[in-house]
Amino acid sequence: MIDRNEIPTVHFYGEDGESSSLDLLHCEALITRSQEHHFKIRPHRHHELIQLFHLRQGQCKATLDGNTVLVKAPALLVIAAMCVHDFQWTPEVEGTVVSISTPLLENLGQEMHKEELAIESTQVIQLNQGSAQLDTLLQLLMQEYLSPTEDSRSHALYATVKLLAIWLERNVGKQADSSAPNTRQAQYFSHFTQLINRDYALHRSVESYADELGITAHYLNNLCQQLVKKNALQLIHERLLLEAKRYLVYSAQNISEVAYQLGFVDPAYFTRFFKRLTGLSPKAFKNSAQD
Repeated sequence: MIDRNEIPTVHFYGEDGESSSLDLLHCEALITRSQEHHFKIRPHRHHELIQLFHLRQGQCKATLDGNTVLVKAPALLVIAAMCVHDFQWTPEVEGTVVSISTPLLENLGQEMHKEELAIESTQVIQLNQGSAQLDTLLQLLMQEYLSPTEDSRSHALYATVKLLAIWLERNVGKQADSSAPNTRQAQYFSHFTQLINRDYALHRSVESYADELGITAHYLNNLCQQLVKKNALQLIHERLLLEAKRYLVYSAQNISEVAYQLGFVDPAYFTRFFKRLTGLSPKAFKNSAQD
């Protein structure tokens, strides 16, 4: 039996990573990493990341939080954040993998007036002839993702992800796998992540988050260390840093405006915060991203 404390928490499967990409998503052919890892992906989980595996050809044996299933094309496999999973793909496998950060989904949930979207639940969906719309959406997403110089690219990516979420709500919203374990620890961690996504610009203390969760700060820190090998304050700062990078790269605001937008009362403190976590000043980061 696998010790869940030894299961790595990674950004994309088979790789370590510090944070989500600035696009808040990643899109690639399924064969890319499957072949690289000899079609066998070891047990792992993702923090603040859900994945969609659109299987057009081939099959895989997947273990999802301890439940083993055989997935045959055509199918859509949705992996929720922090779901422990592994795969054994067949060599002829073809399809698309879309990795979406939970901060982006948080925005979608608010727009769609839903506390939890179908796209956030681990599930296996066997597709039929009615999946042509899904094929089209994934092709559009891949096309936009591979065109980094196109105008309004980030808006197009977001709009396409929203359409994907709506497709899931309409077609498979009632098929979510409720058999996966949903421990109290997982609930606390998921709620903590949601609170960070909501309040990152308020600069709340770890204690205030713990109070809202109804647990102690010590317990919250231990929980974060156990699941993602980071303490609660690191996760709070990582979320704030991600948003800072996005403002610096995608907005026309100057450094002071970004600092105030993110709740810093002093732009100089924002600069120290940013440089401490990245090794670069906000100005140097902004300039390097534009090169």
